[in-house]
Parts: sequence; structure tokens; C-alpha cells
Amino acid sequence: TDPFYGGNMRKSVLKRTVSAAIAGLFTQCAVFSTAYAGEILNFRVLKDGEPIGYEKVEITQTANKRTVTVETLTDVRVLFLQFHYDHQRTEHWDGDALMSVDTTTNDDGTHYTYQASYQDGCYQLAGKGVGKRDACDGAWPLTLWLEDVTGKANLYSVIDAEPYAVQTRKVGTENLMVENRETPATHYVMSGDVERDLWYGTDGKLLKTSFKRKGYDIDFIRVDAIALQH
Repeated sequence: TDPFYGGNMRKSVLKRTVSAAIAGLFTQCAVFSTAYAGEILNFRVLKDGEPIGYEKVEITQTANKRTVTVETLTDVRVLFLQFHYDHQRTEHWDGDALMSVDTTTNDDGTHYTYQASYQDGCYQLAGKGVGKRDACDGAWPLTLWLEDVTGKANLYSVIDAEPYAVQTRKVGTENLMVENRETPATHYVMSGDVERDLWYGTDGKLLKTSFKRKGYDIDFIRVDAIALQH
């Protein structure tokens, strides 16, 4: 028997081997976790300062590709009228290029669905309640979670795919109260067929948007998941 690998020495080598294998497994898990990292942006929806619903934007990154799912629900009664908005959207991205969009919406009892697919800067769009459209104007849906949308002159509705012509100007940098703390934000104003005030964080993700709807002040404000439950 080789004295250098007998008895306690053998146990020590085995322990180091097992430890190395476990460390390697954790490293592989960490790499896998990083490669498939995700992020969720939660927003509280307010009407004249009162909560009426939520929006959740879930971003899943896989290598150079990205899948974004958006869920928005608002439900509010004004006098004798009930306003209901239920929207789901899935976006597929390849780097900074939008590849496809699928939406389904219940807008106060009217239902819309459509799918848009992109190739070489052009897109084909078709669905229920929206007709068909082929265009090469570089338009995106009004997907406000990403700051890059402020560079677009052509957009279309996430509800019924109605085309929008817009202009967006940068107001400047300011501090915004988000989740009870001051957060640096870049403020934009979108005008034209769509009017929005938009604030984005240093990561290029939406922090807040404000606009008018049917004469009421509407705000989407970023909150954490726990705050959204209260």
C-alpha cells in the first residue's frame, strides 16, 4: 500500500474532491442563473391620486434575447359607470430589435387581440378588431417600460394598434420619489397623438408616467411587490 494515499490521507483527498465537485456545481448554477436572469417592474395605477389597479412588467433575459410580459388591470367605478381595463402583452426582443408583439385586451367590454412580427425594420400586424397592416415605418407599440421608446416618432396603440405620430423632448434630470426614496430620473414629455410625462431611471427603465384619460389624472408609479399588495 502506498503510504502517501493510505488511511487519513485518502479521506482528505476524497473530502477535497467532493468539495471541489460541490463548488463546481454551485458555479454552474450561478452561471445558469445569470444567463437566465429576470426582473419585474411593478407599478401602482392611480386616478386622481387614488389606487385603481396595477401593471406588472416581467423581463426575462436569455443570452442576447429578451422576453417581456406585461399585465395591466384597472377597475374603477365613476358615478354609475364601471370602467374596466384588462391587458396582456408579450414582446420578444433580439438585442435592441423588437421581433414580435402579441396582445389581448378587454377595454371596458370591447375585446381586441393582435400579433405583430418584425423583420428588417418592417412589420406585419393583424388581429381581431384591428384589421391588417404592413409597414416599414419602424413603429413600436406604445411600450413605455423602455426608455428607447422616446426616440420613436411612430408608435401604435397597445389596445387596437391605432397608429400614432409623436414627438418626445427631454426636459432634464430631476429627483423623483419612488418607493419612499429620492431617485435620479430623466424626465421626458411626449406630445402629438399621445401625451405623456415620462420619467426613467439610470437603468433606462420606466419609473413613472402621467397623463389625462377622460378628464382624470392617471399615474403609473413604480413600487415594490410588497407595497403593491397594500
